[in-house]
Amino acid sequence: MANKKSKDITPIKSFLTFVFHFVHYCHVLRGILQALFFLVVSGGLAFARCEGIPYSQGIYFSLITSSTIGFGDITPKTGIGQCISVYLAFIGTIYFGLIVAVATRALTETLEEYKHAQDRR
Repeated sequence: MANKKSKDITPIKSFLTFVFHFVHYCHVLRGILQALFFLVVSGGLAFARCEGIPYSQGIYFSLITSSTIGFGDITPKTGIGQCISVYLAFIGTIYFGLIVAVATRALTETLEEYKHAQDRR
């Protein structure tokens, strides 16, 4: 009987439960996530215009800066460009912090379901 209990809750089932909760919370917060993504892209376009670089490089800079990677291959040369890069870093911190919070909540719910399933046995 002990083997049957351990087979009911598999790692795959736990992972799929986590993915379900993660997608659910992302769906609930999609408006916020979309707004933050829009701010990152628009910041990249504004950076490109202020620095006189192609828009593709501005969006690249925006995504790299907002994800806090910051390779350093593109750097702001104007004061406005520096302000935009600080803005992008701030927005990116909120954006990726929210993603981490959603993942943490999804993991918490997965663990709660796992414990509840164990208690029913």
